[in-house]
Amino acid sequence: MAEAHAKRAAEEGYSAITVGTCGNYGVAVAYYAKVYGLKAYIFVPAGYTLERAGEMLAYGAEVIPIPGPYEKVVFESRKFAVENGAYDANPGSNPEIDYEGYSKIADDILREVRPDAVFVPVGNGTTLAGIWHGFRKRGENPRMVGVTTSLGNQVLWQFYGVETNEFVETPVNEPLVSMISFDALEAFKAVYESSGYIFGFADDDAVQYALLLEKTEGISALPASALTIAGLVKFARKFGTWRGNFVLVLTGGVHGGEGLGAYGGALSYVRWENRARACALLEKV
Repeated sequence: MAEAHAKRAAEEGYSAITVGTCGNYGVAVAYYAKVYGLKAYIFVPAGYTLERAGEMLAYGAEVIPIPGPYEKVVFESRKFAVENGAYDANPGSNPEIDYEGYSKIADDILREVRPDAVFVPVGNGTTLAGIWHGFRKRGENPRMVGVTTSLGNQVLWQFYGVETNEFVETPVNEPLVSMISFDALEAFKAVYESSGYIFGFADDDAVQYALLLEKTEGISALPASALTIAGLVKFARKFGTWRGNFVLVLTGGVHGGEGLGAYGGALSYVRWENRARACALLEKV
């Protein structure tokens, strides 16, 4: 998606591109801005851990911390785009580019397998909506299952009919917390059209499954995205679906390479002693 936005910006004659981000997307925008000869202005929440800010700076981006939640950061980035003639790569600003970019993930999946269900981390809902867009274009109809934090996400609240604006941001759930999910409607459309579902989980689940991935597969995934495993377990138990082709979308880059230990014992009661122990536990779920 970042490449699609940077390419569009260059084609339309922009010299700069901007986005509000919690981390991964900002790194991607910074990288492709450099590839296409653009100056990147990356707005980030000042109170977040910002473990990937160094990568953004390394690609030549200007990182601008803004006090307040993620949503305020996005609004400030949009304001900057209008006032300074920069290309706006924020979620919801150019949705056709977002969906087309993420639809390529569907292509990658279909080259390997025809999935029965696809599990996607949900913050704004853009990734889930975009992947669904790709499947629909290709005549496929897997169940789209979103996973997110139980501590505050608009898509989760509305799916369960909860009326609240209370949320808690932590180093673990930062990529998923969202008072305003900018692509909530399209995410709901994907879930309902595909007979999918939305699940919410606590931080300890996220770290547990990230550690499990690290021990069993050697994959260093963000705990927020490792929740797709928790989603698969809960989905199988809820719907009695134990066989099929299940695809889990994961995001790498755990605290700038520091590993899961950087989360400060968020799941201190778990002690995976060795790989065999972890594999045995995974088989049980």
